[in-house]
Amino acid sequence: MANVGSVGIVRFEETFATDAIGSAGNGIGWIITSDSGDTPWARAVDTSRGLHAVGTLTTTDNNRLEFLSDTFLFTGQTGHSSVECLLQLNVVTTIAIFFGFNDAVTGPSNIIPVALSGTTFTLNAADGCIGILLDADADNDVFHAFWGNGGVKTPLSAETLRLGGMAPTASKWFYMKVSMQDMGTTKGVRASFLVVDHNGASIEKEFDTSVDRDLPLNFYLGLENRDSIEHIAYLKSPAWEQTIETN
Repeated sequence: MANVGSVGIVRFEETFATDAIGSAGNGIGWIITSDSGDTPWARAVDTSRGLHAVGTLTTTDNNRLEFLSDTFLFTGQTGHSSVECLLQLNVVTTIAIFFGFNDAVTGPSNIIPVALSGTTFTLNAADGCIGILLDADADNDVFHAFWGNGGVKTPLSAETLRLGGMAPTASKWFYMKVSMQDMGTTKGVRASFLVVDHNGASIEKEFDTSVDRDLPLNFYLGLENRDSIEHIAYLKSPAWEQTIETN
């Protein structure tokens, strides 16, 4: 359940203490999608990770897993919004990850909202998104910030959007947080992108984006296979927060 944390902020953090994971249209809090042969996200408990959710990409190149809110929860004009999670992967060198805000509750199979091949981004979202991207097809398979709006990707280079040299370590937790802040009626939202690795090292960048302040967005985590290798993903503490409107 949601609770009011800091003054004027509503915060929700998923513990998986109850089963809130399901498919579109059943009124449950989190929607999951998967492709043929994948094991969809489900609650799990083990001695090292405790209570969490786990999903598996089968050995099919370009298969995709998604974990996302069941409806649009956010627009930039609300004021402040953020999404965050802890993620762990058994293999980190042959996968693409996008985490943040997306413009669709789900989309076509086999794609995530953005891809990075070499140094070239491809925006797959129909309208826009804001988030953190890791793509094994990139020249530098480290975390990058990204956004797009109106079907147009950010003009900034992969080098500018690179979040230092930060990359995940296999079978270790890493933390991601994406925040957006309204900048007024004539401007896109301001966004910040934070990654923290299992050693506590962190990198954060902030950009003024082109994303419309009235674009409806949801909580989105997507994983896409970049090879014919099984990938097991573990998820803890997906959370979101937003300000309470004053009018």
